[in-house]
Amino acid sequence: MISSPEGKNMQAFHIRYRNTQGTLMRILNAASRRGLDIPYVQAEPIEHTHQVTLLLEVTPKQVGQLCRDWNAVVDVIHVRAATPLREQIWTAAPIPPGLARISDDTQANAAMA
Repeated sequence: MISSPEGKNMQAFHIRYRNTQGTLMRILNAASRRGLDIPYVQAEPIEHTHQVTLLLEVTPKQVGQLCRDWNAVVDVIHVRAATPLREQIWTAAPIPPGLARISDDTQANAAMA
């Protein structure tokens, strides 16, 4: 398990939910409300439901709080916390600025004029 001096451990959370309006945002909001960085998020369809995987650095108390919050969301089906795989930790590295480009609408509008 990867731990920091503050007693925080890197945890992978796997949350299955029904993909209704706002459910994913409520799941992500539970982590952001606590001021937690979310270095890794992956949402994907699984059969008739969806699953989101989050990688968070949390204390044991925060693990309990997050699981309780997520289980209280109406469309959340299952919440599981686990030690992250080493590959997940490596993929949580920040994306270099050259690779993460957002298209500039002003250039596109100028080209169309």
